[in-house]
Amino acid sequence: MNDLSQTSLFSSHHDVYEEICIKIKSSKMIHLMASADLESIIALSQLEAALLDCGLAYRRRVLPSLRHTPRDEVTKLPETEGMVIYIDSFSDSVRALNSNELNIHILPIAIEMKFDDSDNSHHGAIDCVATCGVLAAMLAPQGARVRKQRSMILGGSWLRQSLEVNYAPVMAIIRDHLDEEGSLDIRPLPEVPSPAQGMIPGLSDRMLKRLVKSWPNMDIDQRSSAISELVLPALREDGLSTGRLEELVWHRALIPGNDVDIASQLHSARQAWPDDSDAARIHSSKIADQLITTGCL
Repeated sequence: MNDLSQTSLFSSHHDVYEEICIKIKSSKMIHLMASADLESIIALSQLEAALLDCGLAYRRRVLPSLRHTPRDEVTKLPETEGMVIYIDSFSDSVRALNSNELNIHILPIAIEMKFDDSDNSHHGAIDCVATCGVLAAMLAPQGARVRKQRSMILGGSWLRQSLEVNYAPVMAIIRDHLDEEGSLDIRPLPEVPSPAQGMIPGLSDRMLKRLVKSWPNMDIDQRSSAISELVLPALREDGLSTGRLEELVWHRALIPGNDVDIASQLHSARQAWPDDSDAARIHSSKIADQLITTGCL
């Protein structure tokens, strides 16, 4: 694994991450808490994998879902003895995490980025999954469970709603880094063996199947033209941003050895998520176990 914490996206927060890791490693008991939501459970699983790889004592606590809870509503955490790591995926973004408190509160981190080929500033947020993935790699850089879940670091960026309205530089940076180190294999839609259906409104499954058969014999221009024709109906549909459509068509992220891309895994997992509060908490624990064991949803 290449060090994601030293990339431009995370480097300014590296010292805080190191302080958090020191606190975690020195704790006698860690209470790992997250709500029964897909985003939070993926983040929790990243950290839990590192705690297991490091042999640290911990307890997992899945809290009620926050998906439909107002952002300004404060979650009351259960009283415990030991350090609490609380993953708060739906909170407003902060400028930096606080490493000085007894407990660790992981929130989205607001960032502003500039690129060499543009004078414009791009605003975004480091989601909780990405933060937990970076912390996990710092805690257990050679950990087998951490490595198994490495590819899923991209999941939090994909699930953030910001991708629906504008360019998502955070996701692009994470995706490219994981691709370069070999944790992801980025493919266009026709090269994905088992994409989930229903993710692109107006997409013809019949046209896609024909394109898959013809794809190996096409040159770059033919492929571009064929893709444009395939997704034209989707451009006339509501509910899917241009940025998300582009990712679904040209940048499907595959975990090496898995036929189902990450976006499809997330889509299917969200569709299967229970609405009932108690059922969601039980389901969340099963998903966390599955992620830690297999690295996939």
